Formats: sequence, C-alpha cells, structure tokens
Amino acid sequence: MTSAAIAAGFLLGREQIPDQEPLLPTAEAIRHLLLAERTAKDLADWDTMASAFASEARVRVSWFDGSGTDFVAGARARAARGGTPSFHEIGAVSVVVNGPRALADAPCAVHIRGAVAGVEVDVVSRGRLCWRVVDVDGAWRIRSMDMVYFQDSLSPVHAGMALPPPDTGGSRPSYRFLRLLLASSGFSVPADLPGLDRPDLVDRLVAEHLEWFSAPDRRESS
Repeated sequence: MTSAAIAAGFLLGREQIPDQEPLLPTAEAIRHLLLAERTAKDLADWDTMASAFASEARVRVSWFDGSGTDFVAGARARAARGGTPSFHEIGAVSVVVNGPRALADAPCAVHIRGAVAGVEVDVVSRGRLCWRVVDVDGAWRIRSMDMVYFQDSLSPVHAGMALPPPDTGGSRPSYRFLRLLLASSGFSVPADLPGLDRPDLVDRLVAEHLEWFSAPDRRESS
C-alpha cells in the first residue's frame, strides 16, 4: 500500500464495500459517535467516553494497548495526574457500513504538551485513526480503534527558546518525538505500531479490518 493511498483513506475503492447510498443516515450516526468519543476524551467527560465503546472493544494507540474499558480508565488516571495534556484535531470521517458492522477512518493530529531536557515543548503527532464499529442491541458502538502514524514534530512552547537536539534513540520517524515525550512521562511506546515507514504493518491492519468487515452478518449484544 502506498503512502498516498493511506493518506486518502484505506477504504476507498474496495470491492468488499456494498452500495452506501441507502446507508448515509447510518453513516452519519456513526460519525457522531466517533467524534463524540474523541471530544469526550479531550473534555474529560468520562461517562460519555465510556458509553461509546462496546464491551469487547480493543484500543491500540501509542500509550495504550488493551480494552476499551481500561482505555477510558487509563485516560482518566492520566488526566488526574496532570501529565502530558493533549487534544485532538479530527478531519473528515469516512464511514462504510455492512449490515451490523462498519469501518471508519479519519485524519487526526494529536497535540501534546510536555517537557524535553527541561524545556517546555509541543509535540504534534499526525496520522489516521481507524475504527471498527458494531451495532450492539440497536446502538452503534466502537469495537476497535487504531492509529496509523504518519509523522510528528517537536517545537518549544516559547519562541526562541533553545532546544537541545533530542535523543530519539533510533525511534521510527513516524512517531519518534511522540515516543520521546511519552517515555519521559513513564509510558512504554511499542516499536511496531502501523505507520508510513512500516507499510507491511499498515497492510496487515487493513487486511484484518476488511476481513472482519466482510464476515457473515453477526450482531453483537451487550
């Protein structure tokens, strides 16, 4: 898969996708769910955030790999400690629906503030969020959430402040500064997250999503 294809949305042009025209209202409801969850995280609305996930949800992002329930708990604990405050910019959300299952993806920029070598900095991590969404007893819920990492940047908060060259320890260019900042706060960031510099991992993620999306019609219950 090429970088351009990933940046454009990995769902485009897939033969497995049924006609979406009759499903536009459903797609809009799913967009609302996904944006509400990310907004709830940024605003510390933990109940709304938790309600967006299916009971068997899995989340894999830079600082977390586990269940949706534990993801919300981890975000809440992280906010309570006051460490690495962040917010999300989400672009247009692409949604395709197949019966009780849906796939969605959107460009995302995560803004995080922290300190490197005693200098207050901003890190911006850019990529694409990828979701699986399921109909659970008549309500759409997030079944999984992953991030495909494109690139990140590091800059001092105060213009003109000298920033020593950061030691990224040979980290991958798709999320080297994000990993550096999170590591300084005690988080262990995996080296095998899907990103533009590891198209094999992106291909695997896309194949898994499409296999799940194309599986026989099977509804989930809470």
